[in-house]
Amino acid sequence: MKKKIHLGVFEVNAVNHLTQGIWTHPEQNRIHYNSIDYWIDIARTLERGKFDFMFFADSYGYPKERTELAFREASGAVGNDPMLLIPALAQATEHLAFTMTTSTTYEAPYANARRFSTLDHITKGRIGWNVVTTSSKSAADLFGRSEFLPHDERYDMADEYMDVSYKYWEGSWQDDALLVDREKRIFADPQKVHKVKHEGKYFKSEGYHASTPSPQRTPVIFQAGSSGRGRAFAAKHAEGIFLKAPTTEVLRDQIADIRRRAAEYGRDPAAVKVFTGLSVVVAETREEAQRKFDEYMQHQSAEATLSSYAGVTGIDLTQLDPNAYFENIHTEMGQTHTDRFTKHSKTKKTVQEVMDDFVQKGFRGLTVVGTPEDVADQIERWTEETDVDGFNLEPYVLPGSYVDFVDLVIPELQKRGLFKTDYEAGTLRERLFGKGEARLPEHHPGASFRTPAALV
Repeated sequence: MKKKIHLGVFEVNAVNHLTQGIWTHPEQNRIHYNSIDYWIDIARTLERGKFDFMFFADSYGYPKERTELAFREASGAVGNDPMLLIPALAQATEHLAFTMTTSTTYEAPYANARRFSTLDHITKGRIGWNVVTTSSKSAADLFGRSEFLPHDERYDMADEYMDVSYKYWEGSWQDDALLVDREKRIFADPQKVHKVKHEGKYFKSEGYHASTPSPQRTPVIFQAGSSGRGRAFAAKHAEGIFLKAPTTEVLRDQIADIRRRAAEYGRDPAAVKVFTGLSVVVAETREEAQRKFDEYMQHQSAEATLSSYAGVTGIDLTQLDPNAYFENIHTEMGQTHTDRFTKHSKTKKTVQEVMDDFVQKGFRGLTVVGTPEDVADQIERWTEETDVDGFNLEPYVLPGSYVDFVDLVIPELQKRGLFKTDYEAGTLRERLFGKGEARLPEHHPGASFRTPAALV
């Protein structure tokens, strides 16, 4: 029996995304990102295609270097908070879910927990949280912080952050605490609402969760780190994992490693859904698809692309010897994008080869250019070869990339039994793991905070 895949989209509330400079393309309507009508149209297109969720990436930081370029090309310098879009998009759709990024380094755990509880209520359980630790050193400037924690310690901090969050989401209110009894004048049973008292290495928080239990209590937890420490964090906490790998062989090995680590934490490996990035340019003929792809790439800015690499990794490739090998590289920032050219590369690459590769592909994952049948063939093959559970579609132009995929590829996937023909009722967690699975399973570490004794 063929595995039915899940589909999301990888979005940002900004001008540029993945292919730097493509904002100049006449069909790129991302320049209208300030308009809620623009986003509502996209959300409705995705719901027409039966997509599971929109994933909004987000980050804090500002261009400390090449500032003129950053604003001239809108390369990582211009964008809005995507969380504020979600209530409007949820109102405009019925089934589409939304996953939002927030930072365990710069957001207070209680405020973050209350916002996600609120979103879970108003979306009727269509919300997920992508947990990030924030790798940009410039974010510390924005928040008046002098320190920048090393990579692995940021994950130690995130582990404690999750404990605080679970205490508020899972333990502060019992399921039957909310009564809303007007005659007896009892809104909530005080004996069934419990105080959280947390004092750890990184966080101190005491009080009660203001939000009553939402449909999922804890939003569906997503994570996107592919470093060793990142995968360990994901295996412990994440229900959905976003991975990017330079080859399908590396992706297969990373997925197997994640499932093995999850089992070591006492979790069911099947309760971890892995997604990878998928960039698609599709048309009725291969020639037309290639023409569209070539046209998109003509609008790319190589200068802005290499600058975006420096912004994410802290490594300015243009300042290195182009003929030297790209090796013995260490960064405390985005290690995913250095590993792809070092330990995940089959051959040693020179700095020039790394630059050429990154200018061609950027931050994109798997890529296919062709007919609907070509795209479906690749999706089917990659699913079988890697055991991946789903794909995050990475657009080139909006709304065109989504419209083409919905109109041309989705019917082909449905015809092959690879994708659902309609939505099932329920929350995002139920859509991923089955009817009746709206809450964290008992084997998840967050479930251990459901008793009052675990809240201190």
